[in-house]
Amino acid sequence: MNLVRRNTNPWFPSLLDEFFGTSFPLATNTQRSHVPSVNISETDTAFELALAAPGKTRKDFNVALDDHVLTISSESKHEDTANTAQYTRREFTFDSFQRSFRLPETVDTSGIKAKYDNGILNISLPKLQEAIPEPKKQIEIK
Repeated sequence: MNLVRRNTNPWFPSLLDEFFGTSFPLATNTQRSHVPSVNISETDTAFELALAAPGKTRKDFNVALDDHVLTISSESKHEDTANTAQYTRREFTFDSFQRSFRLPETVDTSGIKAKYDNGILNISLPKLQEAIPEPKKQIEIK
């Protein structure tokens, strides 16, 4: 069972939040979370991690490994300035996230590879040779 915390205004029900979501201008929940989704799959030889982060470049990511904990983080800042004769408009955008994953002891940390392509950060976590299951073999009866 998962527990979900709801931040709702006691004077105004969360019906708008549930119906329109937090991107609707009248939504009462002003906290927005931009943590990318992650898919993790396992093959016989490796774990594959795919993190969806469109609109970024490979330089925006920081992937670090410390004591079998893989941490993926990103931080981007953008400033837009428009000068006219009557006013100056400046807009700032700041976006950051961090995800951490405890890796199993069966991962070969020296062979980890990451690649960013078409909005998806793919990280390959190869298994140690001892952890790869042996292929099925037929035993001959004599």
